[in-house]
Amino acid sequence: MAGLKDIEGYGEKVINICPKDTAGEIIEIADLFIQLPAVPPKNEILYHDLPKEEQRWIRQDMPTELSRIGSMDEWYDMPKEFKAKYESYIRSEFERRNNGMWFFNNGEPTYLTGAHYMMLQWSKIDASFYGYYLQFQRDINYHMEACFVDPRCAGQLYTKCRRSGYTNVAASKVDDVGTSTYDVTVGIMSKTGKDAQENIFMKKVVGMYRHYPFFFKPIQDGTTNPRQELAFREPSKRITKNNKTSSKGQALNTIINWRNTTSNAYDGEKLKLLFIDEGGKFERPEDILEVWRIQRTCLMVGRKFVGKAIIGSTVNPLDKGGRNYRDLWDMSNPNDRNSNGRTKSMLYRIFVPAYEALEGFFDRYGNPVVENPDEPVMGIDDELIEIGAKTYLKNERKGLSGDSNELNETIRQFPFTAEEAFRDSTKSSLFNIAKIYEQIEYNQDLYPKPVVQGNFVWENGKQDTQVVFRPDANGRFRVAWLPPVELRNKVVIERGKKSPGNDWLGVGGVDSYDLDATVDGRGSKGAYHLYNKFNMAHPSNMFVLEYASRPPLARIFYEDVLMAAVYYGYKILIENNKYGIARYFETRGYDEYLMDRPDHLKSTARVTVKTKGIPSNSQDVIQAHAQAIESFIHDHVGMNDNGDYMPMYFNRTLEDWINFRIDNRTQYDLTISSGLALLAAQRTKKKKEKSKFDNKTFFRKGKSIQR
Repeated sequence: MAGLKDIEGYGEKVINICPKDTAGEIIEIADLFIQLPAVPPKNEILYHDLPKEEQRWIRQDMPTELSRIGSMDEWYDMPKEFKAKYESYIRSEFERRNNGMWFFNNGEPTYLTGAHYMMLQWSKIDASFYGYYLQFQRDINYHMEACFVDPRCAGQLYTKCRRSGYTNVAASKVDDVGTSTYDVTVGIMSKTGKDAQENIFMKKVVGMYRHYPFFFKPIQDGTTNPRQELAFREPSKRITKNNKTSSKGQALNTIINWRNTTSNAYDGEKLKLLFIDEGGKFERPEDILEVWRIQRTCLMVGRKFVGKAIIGSTVNPLDKGGRNYRDLWDMSNPNDRNSNGRTKSMLYRIFVPAYEALEGFFDRYGNPVVENPDEPVMGIDDELIEIGAKTYLKNERKGLSGDSNELNETIRQFPFTAEEAFRDSTKSSLFNIAKIYEQIEYNQDLYPKPVVQGNFVWENGKQDTQVVFRPDANGRFRVAWLPPVELRNKVVIERGKKSPGNDWLGVGGVDSYDLDATVDGRGSKGAYHLYNKFNMAHPSNMFVLEYASRPPLARIFYEDVLMAAVYYGYKILIENNKYGIARYFETRGYDEYLMDRPDHLKSTARVTVKTKGIPSNSQDVIQAHAQAIESFIHDHVGMNDNGDYMPMYFNRTLEDWINFRIDNRTQYDLTISSGLALLAAQRTKKKKEKSKFDNKTFFRKGKSIQR
């Protein structure tokens, strides 16, 4: 049977999705290693007898005589010769439904899961057409099947672009499970109860089911056009007679229904499948995190999953449901598992770039035309494709460059990355999101990348000698500029104490913590920025270093901060309510590397005692901190008036600024540290001294002049 396998060379377990437990190619999709079934003999693969260029998915019509049969009752009444003629066809369809099938696609053996086959062959969309084979939907079905057979997983979480057809994929799966499984409930939820009922249950699920062939339709109770539920149970005789519903054989006793959008919609019920559509659009008082926390118990008995979920959505602005959905997304990373092998949400996430799922940009074999083709390509809709989907979408973005709101919405709806899918509305952020996103998009296209990861270490492992930077793909630091050799490790000895030798050039800001990392890894990260002030000799008005990590011991973080400060020779500004880092610097003899409260913020002090750092709970400081970032974004982020992009290369910081909420600052570590660096860089404007002659009279030979 399909399931987990240990295969040498793979750090994570491989998920075999073959219902017959054969072992074929291993592919990676959304951080999962998925093993496909073994390729069967050539003569068992559909279209093996066609020329390569004619090998592509084409739906096969049911034999005409069979298409005239409307129910199993009619089938049972047919002559034996008739049934003998078509029994092999029906058995073949059940085989494909249960185990999937292979077809040649332009010479490539291609596997369809049973659910994908049911969608393409038997699920009529909106009661009007059958879908195309599309490569990205094939991969979504592979991923979905992996989620279903992996006992560690509760289901699939798909963050999508607009019009990617996921609702059709999921509705087809709902019908497939609901019409083939005994004694279960299949549930549907969406952003509203009305949407779940009208757009998904009635329009999609019921519509697809009504066009199923008779041999896939179980015994049904109730109306042929239900509004509340599809019930596959033994009907009363009266309904059976009037509606010619089959009463022969055993009923499934299974129900497909929908629920209003509430946290306890299915609370207490046991579900085989739960489809939650548009989870990224659940608005208050509903909360997708709370909905999922309760609903997932409907899929579990003890530690075992007896049902699975499929959740898909585009993403609302953060304050309209997007923030909770983003948290669910972050909790669904297969690379972040607990000791039981499960993600925090128990889901596995998947994202497909818009340029791989954009309507109108698939060749006749269902492959996405991403880049510009050398020659026009015939599309699956029999129209020529002359440019790639990525170029098309970039052109759309360029056309909206003068309208930041529309540009941002277009990027959110047709994202290239998961980060773009979670962009916030430009109307809901404290800062200028349009400029921030402009910078992020510019940074993503830079090659070579201007940021290098690595760690700072003492030379030869000996403290208080020379600090060196060592590139490391897993390093805790990200740097965009290193000082020239002659400025590195520059120290000045004043009154027997070490002081940084380049405080004229740059400063730093630290968002620290005092407690060692907890066992479960909770707690905010330590964050750290170094910033170059305005100067004529080196890159100026730019962040040159970014750090966001939480080592298991706080003193490791403190030493990281100290080494980078020594290497650059910069003073750093800390929050003085977290004094562990100050004590550490003092103990190590580097307390002069910590800034006193800047002069321009001394008016906020309630006491006159000299102390390192600034208070984090002062409203004046909080406002000054936010204003410093706002001013920097205006002047040094995105494109300037000359059409040049600014050198702000740290996308993690840019994204933290986007999400920053001044009324809940604690979770935005990079925003805190970057703002402290900017406050440290600010200069106090000296008040003009009044002339000693102001308002005074002086005399010239008996004549007075008032100045």
